Amino acid sequence: MPTRPVAAQAQPNAETDRPNVIVILADDVGVEAFRSYGGEHDTPNIDRLVREGVTFEHAFSTPLCSPSRTRLMTGMENAKNYEAFGYLGPDERTFGNVFSDAGYSTGIVGKWQLSGNGFDGRTGITPTQAGFGQSLLWQLEPGPQKGSRYWGPTLWRDGSWLIPEEGFGPDYLSDYALSFLDEHAGSPFLLYYPMVLVHNPFVPTPAERVGGDEQYNFGAMMRYMDRMVGRLLDRLDALGLAENTLVIFTADNGTNRRIYSQRNGETIRGGKGQPTLTGTHVPLMMRWPGHIPAGERRSGLFDFADVLPTIAAAASLPVSPEVDGVSQLAVAQGRAATARDTIFQHYAPMWRWPSTRFVFDTQRKLYDDGRYVALDLSIGEETALDRQSLSADDRERLARFEAILAADTAPLEEIRYPWCEGEEPSVAGADPLKVGCGTAPGNRAD
Repeated sequence: MPTRPVAAQAQPNAETDRPNVIVILADDVGVEAFRSYGGEHDTPNIDRLVREGVTFEHAFSTPLCSPSRTRLMTGMENAKNYEAFGYLGPDERTFGNVFSDAGYSTGIVGKWQLSGNGFDGRTGITPTQAGFGQSLLWQLEPGPQKGSRYWGPTLWRDGSWLIPEEGFGPDYLSDYALSFLDEHAGSPFLLYYPMVLVHNPFVPTPAERVGGDEQYNFGAMMRYMDRMVGRLLDRLDALGLAENTLVIFTADNGTNRRIYSQRNGETIRGGKGQPTLTGTHVPLMMRWPGHIPAGERRSGLFDFADVLPTIAAAASLPVSPEVDGVSQLAVAQGRAATARDTIFQHYAPMWRWPSTRFVFDTQRKLYDDGRYVALDLSIGEETALDRQSLSADDRERLARFEAILAADTAPLEEIRYPWCEGEEPSVAGADPLKVGCGTAPGNRAD
């Protein structure tokens, strides 16, 4: 795969009123890991996006990868189209379809995890059905054995096997992303880059002579992820495309629970899978020189469902009225302070974690079990409030939150262990799909 720009392609696309769009999605890392959010890890290339664009201080994914990916790509609340872990229905419409239908060249490189989980009989959407004309992916086919994402990776290029015996998966994926930019530098493109970093297993990277424990390797993987972002930004500069390209960087859920980070003077444990702040509060930066201010921060809420309408608005493309997200372009540009007052989530991952629903703003959160908590977004802390001593403002906010929860009439799915079909349940006489069977799927991908 080419790694250097070609001179004939080193011009911005001719249709300057149609920006290129790149959406970068890191895997399993919350805000506490990033220096720009008060965290401990130095990410100078990602910090370029902070200096040269807008940082959303309060962006939220769902707590787990598959629900986040369906929400991000379709702009839809999960109660409407999330049917199973690792699955998106073949008839769903993604931002790949929106841009492909508008004549954009579309590509995806990285982690797929939408074709099915291999246990419940579902076969999900393909990259082509999702609107992507080109792809290099890990975890394309459903099934418990996904192969390595890191050393000696298992990859699919445009649907066909590509299994190198050596090398580091993120390098292959990065090279492919750069080759996509080279190939399509002369016409509008959408590149979706759901990175495989920094998900476990926590392995040594090519930049390290030796590895260490999980904490050490996580830090090394953070630096390597940042290096991959830097390669992409440098290639945009080399091709003369930076001025006409909207770049969004974010992450799919909170950090692995085995990892601890220092943030704003506190030790923060990763909250992946949990519907807490540490499970859902993620970084989000947007850069589009000349269209989005440089070095500014935004305090309004940003929901993952907002990505599709935001990038569509940047490209002046229509979106379906069924989309639940709202465009954040005016907020990014400083023309509006906020695009939404609350975020609601119907969280039923059907994969290990229990289902719940919750609604929140930047100060308070209500869970469907009645817990009403105060939020400290600077350290990811939630503190239970006594309903008997609420202020008038809190009582009014609580009533609004209760109405939002009540409006969600979709049942919360109780299935948590789809791999336990036909196995002996962990609790005698119970449904193994709901209580488990004492085992976990091999090469677990969550």
